[in-house]
Amino acid sequence: MGSTSSGSFTFVSTKTKLLLVTCYHVWNGFLAAREKNPNLELYACFDDKYSVCISSKIDGTQTIPIEQSEKMDITVFDMEPFREHLGDQNKYFFYPVIGPVSQFTPNDLVGVIGSPGKQRIETAKGTGFARQPYFAYVSATSGFTIRVDFTRVMSFDRELTYKQGDKKPATAGVSGGPCFLITTDYKAYLMGIVTDHVYYEDRQDNYLTVTTASCINEDGTLKTPDSFYKT
Repeated sequence: MGSTSSGSFTFVSTKTKLLLVTCYHVWNGFLAAREKNPNLELYACFDDKYSVCISSKIDGTQTIPIEQSEKMDITVFDMEPFREHLGDQNKYFFYPVIGPVSQFTPNDLVGVIGSPGKQRIETAKGTGFARQPYFAYVSATSGFTIRVDFTRVMSFDRELTYKQGDKKPATAGVSGGPCFLITTDYKAYLMGIVTDHVYYEDRQDNYLTVTTASCINEDGTLKTPDSFYKT
């Protein structure tokens, strides 16, 4: 996000739309920063070589999300204006699991991938972000929210995601990234979008919250949080 911050995002494909989904707090944090610096722009990396401005269109008009929800911490963008930059859509866009959250149970294996700010790379040619995968287990579900236990999760270099005394977890910047259900035959299915890393120094709580992709309608609009409980 400009030269000050970073976040992650998820490519979601429905039957009629190609979408970019990130967190409400990522997008609105950017908007708050742009009020102080009108020249600030938000870029997304669609491949390993090029970044594309998604906060403004080519004609200079500001991009408006299809819909967003502060309660579910989700913001959805239509990728139609950026289609020429999307590359291999079958490679980058995922169809979400659309079944009920109740199908996810404690001890289901999930995989998360994002671009932590801690792995930001600054060079004379620009700024780069490494992708970091994590694997953990579902610990609880409620409404459109899944909780993923991160108590003992480490990165590939065996660094805990949070240690007492850290100002923020090593996962900072992963918000907006995809969370995949890993099946017993090692296939991955998009189940949701990472929204937060909750941790407490004086307690054992250390978990990710994930908003399930089933809250996204085919046209990119969002279900209401309370609609999960309606029959």
